[in-house]
Amino acid sequence: MALGKRKAAIQGDSYNVKYGFSLKKDPGIFILSRVVIIIAIILIVFPILYIFSLSIRTKATVYQDILFLIPKAVTLQNYKDAWNYAATNLNVSFLEMFRNSIIASFSSIIIAIVIAALASFSFSQFKFKGKELTFTTIIASFVIPAQVLLIPLFFILQKLGVINTYLAVIIPYVGFLIPIAVLILRSFFEEIPKEIKESAKVDGASDIRVFLQIVLPLSKPAIASCIILLFLETWNEFIFALVYLQNPKIQTITVAIAKIAGGKYIVPIGMYGASIMITIIPVLIIFLVFQKWFIAGMTLGAVKG
Repeated sequence: MALGKRKAAIQGDSYNVKYGFSLKKDPGIFILSRVVIIIAIILIVFPILYIFSLSIRTKATVYQDILFLIPKAVTLQNYKDAWNYAATNLNVSFLEMFRNSIIASFSSIIIAIVIAALASFSFSQFKFKGKELTFTTIIASFVIPAQVLLIPLFFILQKLGVINTYLAVIIPYVGFLIPIAVLILRSFFEEIPKEIKESAKVDGASDIRVFLQIVLPLSKPAIASCIILLFLETWNEFIFALVYLQNPKIQTITVAIAKIAGGKYIVPIGMYGASIMITIIPVLIIFLVFQKWFIAGMTLGAVKG
């Protein structure tokens, strides 16, 4: 009961944060910030709308009015062609591509978040020799380019016998995702008042119980942010999937889409645009599911007004 009250209290404090600029107090900064936000939205949304516009154009109009979003003629044939092209020319259907990408992405995300959450709790809760050096080393590993490790990892995975299996990409993904998750979660865990955790331990709660019943429930915004960011990293990853998954039946969707665009003489723009729009659907679903906690996590550290 005591743990539940403490958790509710800190959750209430976390979600009642006031942030942003006031129009009355800072009119100039307020207007400037809104202009910057509108420009950023246009820069982000315009490419998506443009690709969608290309995906619904006929072959005769796909190269006409390339700077305008509204096509002269509309068709859904490109989506049908993309779906059929994958099944007949790539030996893998879109459903199989989705399955492969979902398995690789979610398996990697779950493993990475579990490991990162435990590591972040240790960094924020305990004092031990070499803590900051260990944390710095983990974060520094994030800046290592994937291309540098591509060949060494290939030989390691080949020795393990996992090339052309899901583990061939899950193992590297987990290694690259953990530093991102640790960076986000440790910062969030350290924002939870120590008094909450210490009073829970006074009541007889073990470290595991504090982690499971206090820290994790309060960390939904940070975990949601991790899920979305890590999902984007794994869903859009290309180089590892291209090299380590040579069997078309288990290739992820990014590799298959690249093959659709790899025409010998001409790229089927309309069909390629339709394929890209199909791959965006899972990303939109993930964001819609976790948007409440994601937005809370992004704004939790904002300045109170």
